[in-house]
Amino acid sequence: MKLKKIFEKEYYELTGCIHNHSEYSFDSEISVKKIIKAAQKNSLDYFTINDHSTRGAAEDPALLEENEVQVIVGCEINDKEKNNHLLVFNSDTIIKDEDAEFYTKKYQAEGATTFVAHPFEKRSCKQYRKYLWTDLDNTKFDGIEGWNFLSCWLGKLIPKLNGLPMVLFPSLYVTKPHRAILNYWDELTLRGEHKAIIGSVDAHGESIKKFGKVFTFLTHNTLFKTIHTNILLPVDSTMNQQNIIEALKKGNSYLVNYKKGIPYNFYAGISNAEISCTFGEEIKFGEGLKYYFRLPKIARVDLYRNGKRVDRSKVEHGFFKITQPGAYRLEISRYGYGWIYTNNIFVV
Repeated sequence: MKLKKIFEKEYYELTGCIHNHSEYSFDSEISVKKIIKAAQKNSLDYFTINDHSTRGAAEDPALLEENEVQVIVGCEINDKEKNNHLLVFNSDTIIKDEDAEFYTKKYQAEGATTFVAHPFEKRSCKQYRKYLWTDLDNTKFDGIEGWNFLSCWLGKLIPKLNGLPMVLFPSLYVTKPHRAILNYWDELTLRGEHKAIIGSVDAHGESIKKFGKVFTFLTHNTLFKTIHTNILLPVDSTMNQQNIIEALKKGNSYLVNYKKGIPYNFYAGISNAEISCTFGEEIKFGEGLKYYFRLPKIARVDLYRNGKRVDRSKVEHGFFKITQPGAYRLEISRYGYGWIYTNNIFVV
């Protein structure tokens, strides 16, 4: 956690990793204690556990004793066909064997916070199935996984061709979010659906058995060095789990690929001489509005308005002129790899 000043406002910036699985999930054998140690080692302020159809981790002794890292326990829900995965927070309800229309409506009525998980997966090898979001007319959720590390990694895996290098150097193969996901998010924005995006690791602690021994790869410690979702909390707010979830829901955050650089002095926002705002916020259109940004190193900065790229710059700091209302966001990349993706700022 660190204090960050954006224009005349001060925020606490928290960095964290979303969508992790523990020993309570049917496809993981990693203890909550080990996950917490990995989070501490990587200086995370928070992380979430979203085990499949269970919140068992919430009662784990290691979690109950932890006071350094905010550990947020939700769950991951899917339909009968194992599609339409949904990350759920702020609810003790576990829904099984129902379709997405039913459980998204149910969680929305409960006041839960929900995010669509890895909606448009790809696979290079037929050995691994895709888990897709098929209910495209459904908008009863709060946000979308804009970038899921494991999903992108698995999409390029062909064991007999690239298995070993992908296991040894996984981050080389996770270059950018799927454009289809960003396009879907932009389409929802154009329809007036203000959904947030989050970045996720989807860490399970994968393992293979060779020569009579079990080898674990894509560990939580490894993935905690990759895609983070950094949130901004006003300095007068309490740093607790509920406010973290609320910031994620509102889009007061941005995605960062930490393998491409630590955003130690990054800031961005829209301002003129009188008013200013940052990610997930609204600002009234007027004369002199500019989208300012500052980076720790030179990168390619693309400005998007309503899902369309409208300007580009390759500098360390600068601004784009805002000449009309719309939903504005940045995509920042280095050497062909995605680095930073911001949530929208709404100029109204």
